[in-house]
Amino acid sequence: MNLFGHKNEIKVELTLDVIEKCKCIICPVQTNSECTKPKIAARNDMMENPGNMMQQLMSPGMMKNLEMVKNMNMEQMKGMSKEQMKNMSDEMMKNTPKEQIEGMTPKTEDMPGPYCANGVAACKDLEFSKVCICGSCQVFKEFNLAKGETILYYCRDGKP
Repeated sequence: MNLFGHKNEIKVELTLDVIEKCKCIICPVQTNSECTKPKIAARNDMMENPGNMMQQLMSPGMMKNLEMVKNMNMEQMKGMSKEQMKNMSDEMMKNTPKEQIEGMTPKTEDMPGPYCANGVAACKDLEFSKVCICGSCQVFKEFNLAKGETILYYCRDGKP
């Protein structure tokens, strides 16, 4: 609690690490959602084939970016330290034209989670009668989301 009796604000940034650890894609609340199925498929493809995403977004000014990632697999990327990831990301951003950066920024309506980072789900066919699994998620634990104002069902109630 802070001085005024309100809970401290908890902010979960939308990062590759958070997306990777997010369990929203297996949550029973959205398992039967026709709206989330293509979003989950796109997310899985992005996580399994990061090089494909880069090739689709390639422009002449991004050749250096392709060289940085073309021989990397997911295990190598996972093995990078946060500092190495940040340095690589910073270098890639320098090489990327502004209009492409805007096109690469994930839109919350296209994401099947992590709702604790991006807020309420755009899909309206979620089943809130099903049990929410946020409490079993590594992101939930790492950010101590049990102390937030929203504790479960971020897909319905919004960010913590």
